[in-house]
Amino acid sequence: MKLERICDAIREMELGRKISVRSLAREMDVSEATAYKAIKKMEDEGYLETLPRAGTIRVESPREKKLESITYKEVLRIVDGELLAGEAGLDKTVSRFNIGAMTLDAMKKYLHPGGLLIAGNRDDVHILALSAGVGVLITGGFSAEKKVIEMADRLKLPVISTSYDSFTTGSLISRAISEKLIKSTIPYVGDLLKKAPAYLRSDDTVKDFKALSEETDYEKFPVVDHRMKVLGVVSTREVVGKRDDESIEKVMRKVAVTYSPRATVSHIAHVMDWENLQLCPITEGERLVGVITRTDILKALQDRDTRPMEKDTLEDRVIKDMELEKQEGLYRFTGSVTPDMLDPYGNASNSVLSMFMVKSAMTVLENRFYSCTMDSVSLDFMGSLEVDSEFTVEATILSSGKSRSKIGMKLLSKDSTIAVGTLSALHTPEERE
Repeated sequence: MKLERICDAIREMELGRKISVRSLAREMDVSEATAYKAIKKMEDEGYLETLPRAGTIRVESPREKKLESITYKEVLRIVDGELLAGEAGLDKTVSRFNIGAMTLDAMKKYLHPGGLLIAGNRDDVHILALSAGVGVLITGGFSAEKKVIEMADRLKLPVISTSYDSFTTGSLISRAISEKLIKSTIPYVGDLLKKAPAYLRSDDTVKDFKALSEETDYEKFPVVDHRMKVLGVVSTREVVGKRDDESIEKVMRKVAVTYSPRATVSHIAHVMDWENLQLCPITEGERLVGVITRTDILKALQDRDTRPMEKDTLEDRVIKDMELEKQEGLYRFTGSVTPDMLDPYGNASNSVLSMFMVKSAMTVLENRFYSCTMDSVSLDFMGSLEVDSEFTVEATILSSGKSRSKIGMKLLSKDSTIAVGTLSALHTPEERE
């Protein structure tokens, strides 16, 4: 696709480069309209910034900055390496990495401070990298020359040795970065917390509840003791019909469910659906640090839809290559058996096919609700599939209530039924538009 090709080219541009619609269209051999769309898309993603009198400039995007969360110390762990020199720089961040399989002159333009060069037993390359402010990762289990070690210690740039080859080393680091990018797009509870949560103490009264509710416009509050330990929650439902001087401790709903800010929003959504909670206290240790409500969760999940994963997860890859057809309430997902799906006997693995069936069913619900969690699944296999066999997963919504749905699943190939099953899932009450 032209637009993605141009966007990829912009991502590869050096920081600080100035571009325009006309120059980009000429360079990429596309229309100015397409170049304009690409520039706007890259501005939205933070790769470009238009400055007064300066024009449109390639800048460091938030996505690229996420790469800086990986340090030389983490690289040392990822590659099972041995630190040869530069221990003082282990906590420095790595902004990029390159494989040094080229001539010295060709290599120079790829070396930027804060980077990491993966190279073999070439001391001239090691010295060039250190001179450019770049750490060195030596593959093949080789050590480093004395002059390289002394230089690295002086510049506080790590030199690491690993027994892996260059390709394996690059793959390990790429996978680690990919996992970090995936984690960075997952919404966590700590991202939603307000700094000063409204709360009531156990010795407060119903009158205090009404006053706080009028002041904050909230109808639900956590209840804590004098040490800020969470004892329960109280809402309008608990105080209706109670005297103003009634103690909050007597009317509150006791809760044993509290979570830390490091919990994921989707996990909290599942718990709140299961426990029928409108509000969940968030604690560090036993001390209240905030609260999260269903409204907070829905907003976070809606925001997630506009910021998809930086990298595909395993489940994404399962469904990515399947074609979807919808017809009168029946969803058909079509795919084929590839060699990596086979079991040791040469047939399609039932566990892999189960994953296809479950993911297909969950996709149907995820297209309707903001938060879905599988509750139970039952599958029966009656046949097998060979490599290159085409198959279809048919998913039908059997029932759907306020917070729970049931999906019927059928795996077919050449008009034969290979497997059938049902899946039950919990979800948020609010549907997508």
